[in-house]
Amino acid sequence: MFVFKDINKTSTVVQRNVVNYTQNLTTSSFGIGFFKIVSGSINTKYWNSLNVLFYTSGSPKYGKELKFTSPGVNFSINKVVGKQYLNKYHGYPSSSLITIPSTYYGEQIKEGSFEFKDLNNSDNSGNNPIIKDDGSGNLYATNANINHGTLKGSSTSISSSENYVGNIFYKQGLVVLTETGSWSGSVKYSDLGTNYTLKFDSHNTIHTHEYSITVNPNEYNSSMNHTLRSPISGALKLNTKFLSRDFTGSNFSPYITGINLYSNDDLVNPIIRAALPKPIKKSKKIATTFKIKLDI
Repeated sequence: MFVFKDINKTSTVVQRNVVNYTQNLTTSSFGIGFFKIVSGSINTKYWNSLNVLFYTSGSPKYGKELKFTSPGVNFSINKVVGKQYLNKYHGYPSSSLITIPSTYYGEQIKEGSFEFKDLNNSDNSGNNPIIKDDGSGNLYATNANINHGTLKGSSTSISSSENYVGNIFYKQGLVVLTETGSWSGSVKYSDLGTNYTLKFDSHNTIHTHEYSITVNPNEYNSSMNHTLRSPISGALKLNTKFLSRDFTGSNFSPYITGINLYSNDDLVNPIIRAALPKPIKKSKKIATTFKIKLDI
C-alpha cells in the first residue's frame, strides 16, 4: 500500500537562523567549574594552557620574539571583534578561572551578554560585586569603588586597559579573572567565587530545511487505515489490501494524517516522519501542498 514520489529538489529551501537563549546559572549548576590559579604553584596546568591558547601574544616575556608576535605562527585560538586587553595575565601572580560547559552556551556566549554576580561579598552599602563583559572579550566591574587607572595619562573608563578585571573567551566558555586588587575596601577580586550567579545569552545557529510536498488530485486516493478494509473469508482486516465498498466510490476521499520521507536506499524506514496537527481531507479537484520544516 506504500506509494512513493520524488521530492522536487528545486523547491527545497534551507534557512539559517540565529537563536539566543538567556541562561541563569548558579555556583551549584551542573558542570560549572571555578578554579584558583597561581602560576608555578596552584593549578599550574590551567595557567600554562590558558597562557599558550590565549595569552602568548600579550606576554611581555614573548613580546620581542618574532615567532610569537607574527600572526601566522601565533598559537592563540582566540579571535574577537574589537580590542581585547591581555596585559594583566602575566602581570599578576594569580587569577581565577570559571569554566562553562557548551551545553549552556551552544556555539558561543553572545558578546555583551555576560554577567557575574558574587553573593558572598558586598560593600558598606550592601552592593554585591557585579562583573560584565564589554563585547570585545574584556571583563569590568560595573560597581567597583576602586579605580585602577590612577597613573598619569591613564584612562578612567571602567573597561579600559587599566581598569579591566579579566577576560572572557566566548567560543570556549572560559572566564578568567586576572585582577587581584581591591574591588571595594577590604574586598578583593581574588576573594570572589565561593558563591555567585552567572547570566548570559547562548548563541546557536539553526538550519531549517523546508520541503514542499505536493499531492495532486490523481495521487494517493487510497488509505492505509486498516479499519477501512473489507475482510475476506479467513483473513483479518489488517492483512487484506481491499477497501470496503463504502470507501471505494467516487465520493470517497482519504484523510491525510502524516507524511513520511524516505531515502532512495531504504524505502522501508522513513528518515523523517511528519505528523499533521489534524487530519486533512484530500481534494479531488486541486493540488494540495504541504510544507515540512526540519530544524537542525
